[in-house]
Amino acid sequence: SGLLPGDLNCDGVVSVGDIGPFVLALTNPSAYAAAFPNCNILAGDVDENGAVSVGDIGPFVTLLTGG
Repeated sequence: SGLLPGDLNCDGVVSVGDIGPFVLALTNPSAYAAAFPNCNILAGDVDENGAVSVGDIGPFVTLLTGG
């Protein structure tokens, strides 16, 4: 299946429900992997630099707000 940037809870849409999982992926990748074993953490790599990092926060917010 394709990776949907920003869909950190793997429900097929980018919504406020992804905020908690995004923060978890950013701050504690191992806990994210445990909480969402069927999700790809790279969905949090919104700026597409190969890693989930603070640089993804702005682009993630833009996705959420439809900007």
